Amino acid sequence: MKYLIAVFLFFNTISLIAQDNSLDKQDFVGRWDLGLNFGVYLPSNYHAKFYDGSEENVNKISYVFGNKYWYEDIKRELNASDTVFVRELPTNMRYNAAFQVGIYLRRTFDNYLGFSLQFDYSKLTAADVYTLEIDPNYIGSEPDIHIYNIWGVEERVNIDLLFSKYFKTKNPIIIPFFEGGLNITSTKVKEHKIKVENLEYSLVNTYINGSYVPGAAQNSYEIYQGGMGVGFSVAAGIKFQLSQQFSFDPGIRIYYQKIKLEGYDVMKPAFSIFFRLSLADFFSSYE
Repeated sequence: MKYLIAVFLFFNTISLIAQDNSLDKQDFVGRWDLGLNFGVYLPSNYHAKFYDGSEENVNKISYVFGNKYWYEDIKRELNASDTVFVRELPTNMRYNAAFQVGIYLRRTFDNYLGFSLQFDYSKLTAADVYTLEIDPNYIGSEPDIHIYNIWGVEERVNIDLLFSKYFKTKNPIIIPFFEGGLNITSTKVKEHKIKVENLEYSLVNTYINGSYVPGAAQNSYEIYQGGMGVGFSVAAGIKFQLSQQFSFDPGIRIYYQKIKLEGYDVMKPAFSIFFRLSLADFFSSYE
């Protein structure tokens, strides 16, 4: 549905080009622009290490294998005669590039200067593999090494409070722009799991003062992992002013942001490649 809206708006702007030959006479001063952002978000893989299940992290693989009930279930699933243990933890935990969508609002002042506010949402997946060493249920057989998936899913909302500047050119349709300012990133971990054959286990301990016991009356709590981090962002691009009302604005953004994941809440760079569909003077009829 989002893609259909984007395509409709884009072709609608194209159809209006022939109706407007006075772009060089337009006045940006005092107007409000409203836009939709679409793009690809490329986060820093440093923060993906939060999901590698190591002992230094709040969510550990040992949380699953240290539970005797889950451990016995895993042994049965693998048909193991003796022991099962983690041989290697992930060494290349990485985020996949994520689709980014958001909304943009800009107030233009004198000399093409302006202030803008935007909200961009992304859903990220960090993934890698880990290995198990398994003693098989056959006398004289060598231990087996199996590879299984480990992953984490998180949601991020990037909030940017930006100073922005348009630059006039001889061609009124082509308007380079620059914007930069404060970035606030809200992060929320949605899931963190491992897979063992047909079994899946969450690495997030929701039992607080204990661990899973089958058949026991235990309280399970919703655990919030994440938070708000403050950083900066800058972007540059070109506004293609297709009509008095509509523009198509591709650009590249660089973030230097703090991601609030326990043990990894330090400043790191991230990037996005975006395009914006912008509607000019959106609130004029209400002023």
